[in-house]
Amino acid sequence: MGDVDVAHLNLSGTRNVTFFGGTLIANRDYLTFTSQTLFGVLVTGPFASRPTDTLGLAGTYLTLGSQEVDYLRAARAAAHGSGGVANHEEIFELNYGFNLYRGIRLNPNVQVVLNPDNILEPSAKHASRDILAFGVRLTINPGMLLGMPTWQ
Repeated sequence: MGDVDVAHLNLSGTRNVTFFGGTLIANRDYLTFTSQTLFGVLVTGPFASRPTDTLGLAGTYLTLGSQEVDYLRAARAAAHGSGGVANHEEIFELNYGFNLYRGIRLNPNVQVVLNPDNILEPSAKHASRDILAFGVRLTINPGMLLGMPTWQ
């Protein structure tokens, strides 16, 4: 896992373009997921008038373990379903974050999931279609709300 600032949008260095990425690999094939690779870019202060906002684009590639794929295939066959089971899943996310108030941050996002797994519903008769999802995350930092010092 790692990240690197590749550009500064202002002289003080508070508005940055950061690339990040990493890989996690399991050494046991019976696990649900045997690898995850993620990558992305985060722009802090994409607009000079909003220096604490963030704009992010991220991608994740997940690989299912062979025993999980076999289990999902068997569960689908037992349900008299059809179609194959993909051994991987891709997730792409675009998000924007802005501060509503000191210690309160809102992050709306949109995600595209390709080859979604059926892990939560293994007896589904058919593979799930690709997904377009919209979401929002609200983060509340009680320490900041109370005026406690924060690490910048």
